[in-house]
Amino acid sequence: MDIKFLLKNSVRLLFKRKIRFQFDRIPLESHSFSWKKTKNLFLIGINRLLPISHALGYPYMAHISPSGICNLRCKLCPVHNPETKGKSLLPFHTYKKFIDEAGDYLIYIILWSWGEPLLNPEFIKMTQYAEQKGIRTVTSTNLNKLSKIDAQKLVESGLDALIIAADGTTQETYSRYRKGGKLENVLSHTREIVEARRKSGSRKPLLNLRMIVSKDNENEMDEFRRIARDLDVDMVSFKAFSTRQLGYSDSKLDRKYAPVQKKYRWYSYQKGFKVSRKPKKYWCRFPWTKPTLFPDGMITSCEFDLKYEHPFGNINEKTFDEIWFSPEVADFRKKFQKNRDSFDFCKDCVYDYKLIPGCVLEWEFIEDD
Repeated sequence: MDIKFLLKNSVRLLFKRKIRFQFDRIPLESHSFSWKKTKNLFLIGINRLLPISHALGYPYMAHISPSGICNLRCKLCPVHNPETKGKSLLPFHTYKKFIDEAGDYLIYIILWSWGEPLLNPEFIKMTQYAEQKGIRTVTSTNLNKLSKIDAQKLVESGLDALIIAADGTTQETYSRYRKGGKLENVLSHTREIVEARRKSGSRKPLLNLRMIVSKDNENEMDEFRRIARDLDVDMVSFKAFSTRQLGYSDSKLDRKYAPVQKKYRWYSYQKGFKVSRKPKKYWCRFPWTKPTLFPDGMITSCEFDLKYEHPFGNINEKTFDEIWFSPEVADFRKKFQKNRDSFDFCKDCVYDYKLIPGCVLEWEFIEDD
């Protein structure tokens, strides 16, 4: 969100009480904007635009992790790291408390983090509750596990967008990174969701088949587009590959995974595959705009604070107001403003020195015949 976004949507906000925006190039629209939410959006917009250390309002989005466990073992995912916290399933009562206390200001929530969200048996209940509160929902899944009944429930849940991670067009390519997964499961479960949606007459959730582009699969992008069309999903997208998911930068990993074609790289590389620092450092405002809720109730400034090095507080022990506007969190924001690199989980941020806006390289909406 920037000044152009606020100006473009100001008339729609003030007179039509709705707003159009994108998440990872996925189009979303929020209706029935309350004056409370509208006022907060402009207040927090100031935090996005100006270097003010204290929070002027509540977050307009949140990163919520329904699951801290996963059924796959992707090579660079920290979910199986012994030092990663929050390895459990988010209880609905913890989720509900967070939504009840912060939801009046939230436009949308990102319902995934490091684990597989659909492993949580209360995931459907979570999306339904957000829908009741007028909060848009987006999630991402490896979709290796899903029954026909679950597919129907997912369609009926009110989920706005479902990103389906399928990083290859053959099992060989797919399994190079998605260890323990089966591509055929992903494709067959996608067909089940498409069919369930057709039977219900619903256009939700928007289905986005996604490939993270690496050296292993960059030559399969055209075939991936064909598969997306055959599946009759709504959208196909290609995400840039970052090797910093473990929380640190390693030129050996970049050399191993970065696409050969420079136009598909997230970063520019110097000799020895060291990331060039010529592109701008990311202007991060997450501590003001997007809290992360882990499955055990801990709230942090970012999903990359995996070890809880600087936790804001636990929603099971305090109210959201007590956490978000506490002197300790205000002090964190002040230090963050002064020198973000003083925090270990920020030093090698995936968004620093990137070549593209966001993280999506290419995307295409698939039209109906």
